[in-house]
Amino acid sequence: MSRASKGLTLIELILVIALLSILLGAIGFTFLVGLRAWDIGILSGGIKKEASYSLRIISEELKQATAITAAGLNSVTFVADLDNNGVNETISYTWSGVAGADLSRIEGAVTTVLARNVQNAQFQYYNINNTLLGPPPAVTASLVRVVELTLQLTREGEVLQYLVKIRPRGI
Repeated sequence: MSRASKGLTLIELILVIALLSILLGAIGFTFLVGLRAWDIGILSGGIKKEASYSLRIISEELKQATAITAAGLNSVTFVADLDNNGVNETISYTWSGVAGADLSRIEGAVTTVLARNVQNAQFQYYNINNTLLGPPPAVTASLVRVVELTLQLTREGEVLQYLVKIRPRGI
């Protein structure tokens, strides 16, 4: 019988396993390095993504408001049927006014952080004629037709400031 028909020797099998282990280790290491580089790229755009996510959520929900119930300098509270079940939910967006604090969304007993390390989050309010209403807390919530939000975030020396005006459609 020839040697080819007998199969692999133990030494040949160990060498194949060792070479495959080295090859798989190199592939795994390359994958991990690429994954870390991708993660760093995602994190570097984090402040912009966080700000745009926050503003998108606030804009989408405020546009569905049927009434503004409280209009403060660092917070706004409104009612809207966000889940289209026929029942209005009460939503608040609030910031403590302390630089570095979080901008939060409150619905019932659930508080969700929308943006971290907020340096400024101020609301201003306009009436139906697009005239600026008095400074909060002198604003009469029932007169509000446009909500303006100034949002400033800071992270690792990068400062972003956005200004957005939102007109609730249901009011």
